[in-house]
Amino acid sequence: MDNTDLIIKLGIGIASGFIGWLLAQVTSLVKDWAKARKIKALLLEELRDVDREMERVMTSSARDLQIYGAKGVGNSACIGVSNYIFSNYYKDALLSLNQNQRISYQLIHSLIRSLNEGLDSIRSLTTEIQKHHQKNGTTEETVVFGKEWGEMIKAEYINSAAIRWHVRYHIDNECNPDLSSMTEGHKNYLKFLAEVESEANKLIKSGESIDRKKFEEIYSPSSFGN
Repeated sequence: MDNTDLIIKLGIGIASGFIGWLLAQVTSLVKDWAKARKIKALLLEELRDVDREMERVMTSSARDLQIYGAKGVGNSACIGVSNYIFSNYYKDALLSLNQNQRISYQLIHSLIRSLNEGLDSIRSLTTEIQKHHQKNGTTEETVVFGKEWGEMIKAEYINSAAIRWHVRYHIDNECNPDLSSMTEGHKNYLKFLAEVESEANKLIKSGESIDRKKFEEIYSPSSFGN
């Protein structure tokens, strides 16, 4: 074999190796792109699930606000909201998201984490109040506990409403959920928060005229005609 044949074979070997490496890289990139695209779609679908979950949380909190208005304390606590896709796969979709999408997702799921922590605190306080009442009956401390419970319920009612607003804003503005200061979206959000706090106060007020025994028969706050 002369030097020319050797060089040709060597060149073919190098070219084949390079083409194989290049194909492997392209295949890997395509797989990563397809995976990121799938996770991106799942993240959006999870937001729709969260939207439905917020309805459950807000309904439960609305009823508790009426109980608070009736000078009572609920005997159950709402369970939290799952965000499994975000918690486990968000990092794999980062490169396929723009800045406003990343900020929006992180804000929404930070609020969900805060909501779940708040609901856990309410559950613990509810248990503590029940134990105290069973042991001591209604005391001044019970009244203090009840006020603390009611204010915690109000905070999580507003928090869950805020989550729902952000979720719907993200879905409606999927490509660019911009909430920068002084944008129209940001102004609408601030207006919404004021309306939600007003609604929470109305729910508390409506509970003042409701017999506490009625809460054992009626679950939905809307059934009281507030």
